[in-house]
Amino acid sequence: MISHSVPEQSESHAELLDESSIPLTPARFDAILVPTYRSVYPPRENRLAPSLEPCIDLALRTRIPLIVMCSKEAHSHDVMNMAAGIDAEVIAIDLPQENPLEITLTTSSDQELIAASPGWTRDMSAKRNLGLILARLLGWTRLMLLDDDIVGVTEDDVTALAAALDDHNISALIPEEFPDNSVACHANRLGGGGQGVFASASGLGVRVDRDDLAFFPNIYNEDWFFFSKEAANHEIAKVGVSHQIAYDPYEDLDRAVYEEFGDLLAEGLYARLDINEDILGVDVSYWSAFIERRRSFHRRVSESLMECEDAVKAAKARDSIRAAQDQLDRITPFLCQKFVELWRADLAKWRRYLVELQPVDSIAKALEHLDLNHKISRPSSR
Repeated sequence: MISHSVPEQSESHAELLDESSIPLTPARFDAILVPTYRSVYPPRENRLAPSLEPCIDLALRTRIPLIVMCSKEAHSHDVMNMAAGIDAEVIAIDLPQENPLEITLTTSSDQELIAASPGWTRDMSAKRNLGLILARLLGWTRLMLLDDDIVGVTEDDVTALAAALDDHNISALIPEEFPDNSVACHANRLGGGGQGVFASASGLGVRVDRDDLAFFPNIYNEDWFFFSKEAANHEIAKVGVSHQIAYDPYEDLDRAVYEEFGDLLAEGLYARLDINEDILGVDVSYWSAFIERRRSFHRRVSESLMECEDAVKAAKARDSIRAAQDQLDRITPFLCQKFVELWRADLAKWRRYLVELQPVDSIAKALEHLDLNHKISRPSSR
């Protein structure tokens, strides 16, 4: 049975984090995984564009192998050219256009779910899942996930993330100066709302040697689903802050459209976590009620933007909220519940798959096993 009360969308889920102090005990990651789809060489005139240079520099400073998952405009040979002459181990992988995983997850292949996020063509979830599979094949313990638009990560940050995994399954660096939020939540903050920011896979430590390791579903907010169990138990260790390169969340109306389904699902489930309710006990009636909560949230945000001092930015934000509202009208409670049920089934299937993996003794063998096109740059000092 689900709770009779259907909570409002929360502005902050900070209470779900564990912010107790983390001792800097000796601990290291087995690898740093960076998924990217952008050109390795950003335009010279855009100095603030994401680049792999900070990621490669971090690998050099920490002496931790860097795995770069490439697709679209990013290519392994460009990564190797950038890493040439740098005394760091860099593994660049070209993601194939077809499903790169040995396992087919229904949440990634169901046509109704795909249609609910029109324009969602990112392959972030596949890259991160591949990283988890590699870690299991190689018997790794700790894996760091890092996005290519996160900068300023220090050696101490990496040590803290790794050390927190002694007694946590998940640790996080959380961007605060430019928060990692959905378009709708950015608009809420712009309109004066008390919008918080939560953990994300943009800077994450993951304990990968456990039986209950989850996966990243192919939907916006995929990371919230990945660590939902840890969030429910208040076991995500916040160890510091990160710095995300700023962008205009309202530049492309399609962003609000393709985010809406995943944002609705994640906010609907985490709203229950905020009141200590089970997220897997939801049903169609819950989603029917929460969709109305989401509509109310959109209306409040749109109205608050009318009072915003930056009229130009507020107008763009209102357009994005209107696009999100239009998409919300196309999403049914039955589709929301379908996702939850398929996600649960995929989770069980994923864990069975991980148990059956046969370990290998080198990353080259692991990549050959997965039939992935790759290039490896070895440090000269090893």
